[in-house]
Amino acid sequence: MNRTPNRFRRGQTGAVGMMIIMWLAVVVLLGITAIDAGSIAFTKFRLADVASTASTAAANAFRSTPNTVTACQAAEAAIAAEDATAKLAKKGCVVNTQTNTVTITVRKEAHTIIAGHLGFTKKFTKVSATETNGPTAL
Repeated sequence: MNRTPNRFRRGQTGAVGMMIIMWLAVVVLLGITAIDAGSIAFTKFRLADVASTASTAAANAFRSTPNTVTACQAAEAAIAAEDATAKLAKKGCVVNTQTNTVTITVRKEAHTIIAGHLGFTKKFTKVSATETNGPTAL
């Protein structure tokens, strides 16, 4: 009979269990990374929609009363109505008085599981979107 002595098998005890634990850790890490990336992408998509709505509202307000302050206030109100956690960026409201278009830049931090807590990935959670629109044609 060819049997392996117990002393040779002792070093391999639990190797399969350890391999399974390592693979599970890798799968969990990849899953969390995918969830964080999806959250950042969804926030970017949603923020672009908020910026578009705000720039249209601002352009319509500017068409009604040609006042840049009123237009930017309309943009802030539209942003607050669409997403209370999104904020108008500094110098994020630019009105082109010749073309009656308004450019809006909106910022927001994406909610993530890990990316927002790590120093080298935190910058990816700070999302911004810029949209330029004119007044609606009514």
